[in-house]
Amino acid sequence: MPIAAGQIITAAYLDRLENPPVAILQQTVVQSIANGVWGVITFDTEIKDTYGGHSTVTNTSRYTVQLAGTYRVTGRAAFANNATGSRGARIHKNGVFIQGAANLAGAGTLAGISEASHLLDLAVGDYVEVAGGQNSGGSLSTSFSGEAASMMYIEWIHS
Repeated sequence: MPIAAGQIITAAYLDRLENPPVAILQQTVVQSIANGVWGVITFDTEIKDTYGGHSTVTNTSRYTVQLAGTYRVTGRAAFANNATGSRGARIHKNGVFIQGAANLAGAGTLAGISEASHLLDLAVGDYVEVAGGQNSGGSLSTSFSGEAASMMYIEWIHS
């Protein structure tokens, strides 16, 4: 945040520097994703949410921006074991896919995990989501076991 000559440094200004918006969201309840569809991932657990941008009750797939700025948004979609087709993760802003914020990975005998990341300029009220996609030929559940879990990481970089 640039400081203008003569600007008064307030406690709120300093708090942004010392306690910026950061969120780590995790899915601990599996979710079915239809074949050939990008389904937004729901997050029922907040490991960290310094600005209260996520709710575990309403719109659980969303992180809603409380402080404008540039953010690094990373999303992971973890799927149950299935050797057919491919898996993917992508980032959405206000319900719209962000070009260049997707990753597709092949399937295998281990849980298919894909991760996507992007830097986004976000205004107060904007929201971001992670979508998972798969084409195994039928619906496939997300996975939650050990290190295989769908996650979303939000990090404020600067205003």
